Amino acid sequence: MKNPSSILVILDKPKHEQSALTEACRLLEKSPGTRLRLVSFVWLAMAEQKNLFDGHQRRAMKKEIVRAREAWLRDLIRDQGLASAPLTIEVVWTENIASWVEENGGDVDLVLKSVHKSQTLLHTPLDWDLMRGCPRPLLLVGGWKGKRRKRKARAENDVIATIDLRSEDRKHRTLNLKVLDAAARFAELRGGKLHCVAVIEYSEVLSDLEMVDPRKVRKEAIASSSEFLEALIEPYDIARVRVHRPAGKVGHMVAQTVRKTGAGLVVVGSAARRGLGARVLGNSAEKILERSPADLLVVHP
Repeated sequence: MKNPSSILVILDKPKHEQSALTEACRLLEKSPGTRLRLVSFVWLAMAEQKNLFDGHQRRAMKKEIVRAREAWLRDLIRDQGLASAPLTIEVVWTENIASWVEENGGDVDLVLKSVHKSQTLLHTPLDWDLMRGCPRPLLLVGGWKGKRRKRKARAENDVIATIDLRSEDRKHRTLNLKVLDAAARFAELRGGKLHCVAVIEYSEVLSDLEMVDPRKVRKEAIASSSEFLEALIEPYDIARVRVHRPAGKVGHMVAQTVRKTGAGLVVVGSAARRGLGARVLGNSAEKILERSPADLLVVHP
């Protein structure tokens, strides 16, 4: 992954903390030539009610709502001291933000958004939709800042690459290399150290029934995959002390590694599973998002 030269920033609603914009400004400082595309989304169900308002009334409502948001956006740029920054601003009328990003986000290097954690089976949050369909690497920021231990603040520029060793086929190897490459790039941008974590997953149900020994499972998994892992990470010069092999559920173990190291960013690959199966089963990226006390960068195959 190259340093991002163009970033699509999805802004939060007015009066919300603009974590995505703050992170975009941070990246702009590290790479001054980066261009920002700031997009604010608006939509009001009432303005779409054809049985209540005629076409002229609906257009007038939409125009006024968009005008007010554009004024807010200009004020935001001024207040953030970005008036002379290389950026464009845009207000988009749509209810389906994920679809808009999927259709219009292909011409940037990175999509940046603040994170919102809430999900029920019947409602998939925007963050999850973007993780499955965003055409570019997706950086979700700002949801956990207050939870990081103060004594680990010195390591908050560190980056953790999550490696999936469940399969050594070409597709998984390619995704693992993309994760490592992106993590290395962001560690360099942030001035931090690069870690990697390869979680050894096992059935806790079988462990509770004493049908498997977690320590034995971990030992055997490390022995069988250590040569492959070492070859995978060799080009990235990751010190042995920064290679983590915890055993358990992937979301729990990555979160535990984040807390142990104090790292501020986790990079994970997403298989982009879709449909009802995605909602019921999820994937590793979504499980990590649920629990990670760090920002999350999602890359796709």
